[in-house]
Amino acid sequence: MTQTSFPVDIGILALIWVAGWGVSFGLIRRGITYLTHPLLTSFSFLSFSVLVMILFRPRLEPVTRSIAAPSVIALLAAFFLTVVVYAVAPRLLSRPDTLIARHPEEFYLSMQYRYLAPKTFELLFQQLIIVALTLRLAATGLPLTGIVLAFLGIFALLHLPMLLLVGTQMGMAYNLASATLAAVFPLLILRVPGGVVYSYAAHWMFYTLAALTAWMCVPGSRARFLPK
Repeated sequence: MTQTSFPVDIGILALIWVAGWGVSFGLIRRGITYLTHPLLTSFSFLSFSVLVMILFRPRLEPVTRSIAAPSVIALLAAFFLTVVVYAVAPRLLSRPDTLIARHPEEFYLSMQYRYLAPKTFELLFQQLIIVALTLRLAATGLPLTGIVLAFLGIFALLHLPMLLLVGTQMGMAYNLASATLAAVFPLLILRVPGGVVYSYAAHWMFYTLAALTAWMCVPGSRARFLPK
């Protein structure tokens, strides 16, 4: 992959992205979801993740060498906090059934442990694409500011359709979060040792906090220990 041109690399990443999500959406349309078939969903995302690792190995290897104990500890902490949230929230908060029914495609809202396995591999797939794209943009000589702006544009393009798919309120939340992560990911990946792991942990915690916020703030999900 080191000898291929920039347009070819970007085209390959785009094709893998479309193929990975195309398979995922195809499975979901057939009733094979994160919750009903977590192992099959996990295998799908893992397969595309391995493809990215094989094709872009020369570019990914240098950043993986910077992975050290602090970033791994941060990732493990993110996993642990998620398990704690999934264990405690259903005991203290009322389940937002109306929101879950309104958005059945948002599997994280129900806080089911089986969701965590496929989500792990989905985020691996996403982050590998993001890391490869970040490194490829950096290899062109584009400064960090330019890379962040490029990611803001790409993330906006990818997430704007959420306004149609999940409605204005949740769609705006997605776009706000994506804009924040678009600025954070390149900074972590290019400037922070072990940033590839920190970026994964940040992406993971977004979904944990999104689910917790839904349970806490959506009407009908008032904490049981608070006054009615």
